[in-house]
Amino acid sequence: MNKILKILWFVIIAGAIFLGYIYMKPPSSTTDTKITPEDAVTSEKTDLQKESFEEAAEEKNPSDYIAEGDNYHNQGYLDEAIKAYHLALVENPDSIQTLYKLGITYFANNQNLEARQYFNKLKENYESSQIDILIGRTYINKQEMPQAISHFNQLDPNNPEVKYYKAIFQILQKNNEGAQKELTSLLEILNSTGPNEVPNEELEKKVKTILDTYNAISLNKDSKEQHKEALLSKALIEIDEFQAAIPLLFDVIKLQNNYRDAWVMLGYSYLNTGQYEDAINALFQAKVLDPGKAETLFFIGITYAVQEMYDEAITYLEDARDSGFEPISLVEQKLADLNLIKQNYDQALVSYENIINAEEADLNLYTKAIWISIEKLDKPHKAIQLGEKAVAQHPEEAISYSLRGWGFISNGDYEKGKNDLVTALEFDPKLEHAYLSLGLLYEKQELSTLAKEYYKKAYMLGNGNSIANLAAIRFNNILKADITSPYSP
Repeated sequence: MNKILKILWFVIIAGAIFLGYIYMKPPSSTTDTKITPEDAVTSEKTDLQKESFEEAAEEKNPSDYIAEGDNYHNQGYLDEAIKAYHLALVENPDSIQTLYKLGITYFANNQNLEARQYFNKLKENYESSQIDILIGRTYINKQEMPQAISHFNQLDPNNPEVKYYKAIFQILQKNNEGAQKELTSLLEILNSTGPNEVPNEELEKKVKTILDTYNAISLNKDSKEQHKEALLSKALIEIDEFQAAIPLLFDVIKLQNNYRDAWVMLGYSYLNTGQYEDAINALFQAKVLDPGKAETLFFIGITYAVQEMYDEAITYLEDARDSGFEPISLVEQKLADLNLIKQNYDQALVSYENIINAEEADLNLYTKAIWISIEKLDKPHKAIQLGEKAVAQHPEEAISYSLRGWGFISNGDYEKGKNDLVTALEFDPKLEHAYLSLGLLYEKQELSTLAKEYYKKAYMLGNGNSIANLAAIRFNNILKADITSPYSP
């Protein structure tokens, strides 16, 4: 899956917003330092006339690859993270740290066999109950429940996570009384942590979610069996136990094949475990039962998106929006991102503006909208308008002024642009975007020496991010022009 799709992937989880409200009932069918831009660069002037940033880069060592992998992992670029960790492992094949990171990343990427391989390799030199639990979870994720049960039965029965997964197995085996007993006992253990022990809040939340569901079921004793199991499925989905929810939802559908919400939850579970064809099949079953259900259309659109079927994705997301999907900002953001991939910049900008006009939008959305206005549509006036809104909505954020300043510079109003960028640096003296924009300002004014200094500053502060990369490109473009020019000093 490419990088852009990895960016899209995280929004699938945002679909839990839908699950959070549609199934609430039993289912039915700065800093104060002030500096000027000139002050900021005079302390670090370096002659880069004879070298590019790429030429200055040092050969990477294992720790560099690990840091690179961590950065990719944190941004959701799991395939790229795996590649970086493998490069680190080549240099140090027995590194416990690298083996663990590879296992965890494969696990997060739904590559459970590969994850298990590295966890088992890790166990050769490092014993850990947490690694044992992760190995057990790979069996669960592969729907290998007999092997999972056998594995957990060999682990410490007093370990809280072991008790938790044994309760999950009892739910799947229809032993609800045993599951409640195990979970109640576990909750008592979690609530009795000593003063020097760190409470496991995440596990406690999961246990409470399931127990609360059992309490809700007990208040509706006349509910049909499929409704009770649908509620348990919803609870498992809420706590990210998607693989455990899948067999339970199969049982629900066996009891009632026209259970629309069960089909939706099944499709959503498949979607979150990377089983896209199964997700589409389940969601289309839900669509047959209720063609206009906005949430079903939304999840179909997202499933197509992660399969790189962009036209289909846009069609279904537009249908979801027109059918009243809430929150509207979520579907508009996905439409904007997909149109950005398709290079439909006008449509992408419309969606970004719809979000900005409807609510106090995240500044990342302003950044995308202003970038499209300037770089793709040559609409600097639109960029300035968006920058004005950013400052109005986020007057204490440095990036707001930097974005508006970028718009002014693109429109040729250098004085206003510089004033905004100075203000941005007063709020945040380390804002790489402001230094990049100042570099652009001075480049447009043909002050190449100053422009290079600001690009260098943006590169250093960006530390490998997209702004740093753009700063390096712009710096080297000026450098090449200086070298080839007969008037180069």
